[in-house]
Amino acid sequence: MSNFVPPTDEDAHTMDDVRSLIIGGDEKFVENIVRRNAKGMVSDVVSEALNERESQDGSVNKVLVPLIEKSLHRSVEANSDKIVGALYPLVGSLIRKAVSAFLIEFIERTNTLIEHSFSAKSVKWRFKAWRSGVTYSDYVASQIYQYQVHQVLAIHRETGTLLNSVTSHPGNAKDGDLISSMLVAISDFVADAFSQDIQAEETELGEIKTDDFTLLIKVGPQVILVAAVSGHVSPRMRHKLQDTLEEFHHFYQSPLQKYQGDNGPFATSDAMLQECLISEQKTTQEKKKRAGAGVFILAGLLVVAGYLAFLRIDLAITSSTIAKSEPPAGIVMLNTQTDGNQIILSVLRDPAATGVAQWLAGLDIDSSVVDIKETPFESKDDRLIPAKIQQLTARFPALTFTNDEQPALSGTISTGEWQRFLRALHSIAGIETVFPDTTKVVLEESTPVNDALALNALAGSLATTLSGYTLFFDMNQSRWSKANDATIGDIAQTIINLQNIAEQSGQTLSVFILGGSDNSGTSVKNMLLSESRAQSVKQALTKAGVEHAVLHTKGLGQLDLARGSNSRMVFFHALLTPAEAGKGKKTGSEEGNRQ
Repeated sequence: MSNFVPPTDEDAHTMDDVRSLIIGGDEKFVENIVRRNAKGMVSDVVSEALNERESQDGSVNKVLVPLIEKSLHRSVEANSDKIVGALYPLVGSLIRKAVSAFLIEFIERTNTLIEHSFSAKSVKWRFKAWRSGVTYSDYVASQIYQYQVHQVLAIHRETGTLLNSVTSHPGNAKDGDLISSMLVAISDFVADAFSQDIQAEETELGEIKTDDFTLLIKVGPQVILVAAVSGHVSPRMRHKLQDTLEEFHHFYQSPLQKYQGDNGPFATSDAMLQECLISEQKTTQEKKKRAGAGVFILAGLLVVAGYLAFLRIDLAITSSTIAKSEPPAGIVMLNTQTDGNQIILSVLRDPAATGVAQWLAGLDIDSSVVDIKETPFESKDDRLIPAKIQQLTARFPALTFTNDEQPALSGTISTGEWQRFLRALHSIAGIETVFPDTTKVVLEESTPVNDALALNALAGSLATTLSGYTLFFDMNQSRWSKANDATIGDIAQTIINLQNIAEQSGQTLSVFILGGSDNSGTSVKNMLLSESRAQSVKQALTKAGVEHAVLHTKGLGQLDLARGSNSRMVFFHALLTPAEAGKGKKTGSEEGNRQ
C-alpha cells in the first residue's frame, strides 16, 4: 500500500527557499549557462523523449497534429497565390515523372511476361520452381534480381517474441511467430552444444542458407533482426541490416528495457524495417536484353496484325469488285461473301458459258483466293446460242459451223445423222431466234432397200415398236412423269426411222397421239385434260426433230381400264397409206425446214 502524500503550498515555498540558499547570487549565471547549452542537451534526448511520451499517453500526437494542421491552414489562406504558383511547375513535373515511371514499369513488366511466358526458359524455370517447392513468381524474382529482401522480422532476444514484421509481398508473407520461435530454439541449441570452450559471441548464428533463401541474422543486446533474402547477399545488405538494428535499439531503448510482452510501442517501426526491404536487379545489360526481346516480339505482333488487317481490307475490296461487275452471258451471280482468308462466290453457270476463273482473270482477280460454288443450269441468253451450236457441231465431224456475219452450217452428212443433229439442235433453248443457215449442208440418202416386202416388214416392226410406248402422267397433270423424259427421245427416233422407210416404200406416215385420263374428275374436265396431255407430247416430239405434219392428237377422255391400272396415259398408233415417194438428194435447208 502506498504512503504517498501530495505536496502542499508550504512545501513549494520551502523548495524555493532551498534553491535561493544553494544558488544565491549566481542564479543569472547558471541560467545563462543552461540557455547556452540547452540546444545540445535537448537534441540528444528529444526523439527518445517524444517517443516515450507518445507511448505513455499519446499526447504528443494529440498536441502536434492540431497545431500543424492549423498552421498549414493559415499559411495556405494567407499565401494561396504564392503556393499555387510554386506548386504548379512542381505538380506538372511530378505528373510527368509519374506517368513516365508507370509506362517504363509497364513495358518492363510486359517484356518480362512475354519473354518468360513464350520461351523455353519459362518451362525450365517452372520445372525448377516446382522441384524446389516454391512459387513460380518467387523463382522468377530470384532469377531477375541479384538479391531481394522478401521479409524482415524484429525478434525480442530474451523471450523470442516477434516484435514486428514487414514483407515486400504481403500475400507471400511467412508466419513470423513460427520463424522467430524456431530461430531462437536453433540459436539456443547451438549455444548449448558448442559454448564450452568458445566465446558466446562466436556461437551466435550469422545466417542460415536453404536452396532458395538465406536467413541473414543480426543479433543485438535486446533485439534480433532477421532478413529473408533470395540471391547473393551483398555487403551493402549486411551493413544496412546492422545499421537498422542499432537504430532500433536506440529509438526503442525504453520500451525494450521495460518489455513485458506488449508489442504496441513497436507498431511504429514499420518505416524503419521497410528500409531493409531492398533489392538489386541483375546487370543493366540483361534488362536491356529483356527489353529488346519484348520490343522485338511486340513489333512482330504488330506487323502480323497489320498484315492480317491488310488481307482483310484487300479481300473486302476484291469481294466488292466482283459484286459490282457484270458477269458474262450464261453466268448468274447469286452471292459473294468473305470467310476467313477466302471469298465464297456462288453462281449459276450454263455449260456453254465462259469459265468463272477465266472471267475473274479478266478482272485481274486471283482465283486462288476465291472459292467458287458453281451450280449448272440452262441459260436462255441469245448470246450463248452460237457457242452451244459450236459445242453440238463438235460431236458431228461431218459438219462445220461458222459465225462470221451470221451463224451457218456446211458439210455432207447422212440423213440419219442429220436427223440426230436436228433433234439436238431444236433442244437448245431459244434456237428459234438464232437458227443457223443450213443451205450448204448436203444430205446423203441411205442405201435404198429394193425389196418391197422387206420394207413393209421393217415398217410394220417399227409401227409395233411405236405402239408399245406409253407415257404415264400424275393426277391432274398435263406433263408426263419425269421418269419418262428419256423415253421421248426414243419415241422421236422411232417415228423418224419409220418416216424414212415410208418414203422409201412410197407411203405416207401418220402418227396418232392418243391421250387418256382416269375417272377422278368430271367427263368434260377429263376430256380437256386428255387432249392437253396429247398436245404436250406432240410439242416435245416436234422439238426432238419429228415433222409437225406427221403428228395428230386426240383426247379420249376417261378410259375404263381394269381395276388397278393407270389410265392417266398417252399412247401411240402409226398409220401408213400409199403415196408418191420422193427421190434423189435433198439439202439440209429443205430437211431443216421440214423439221
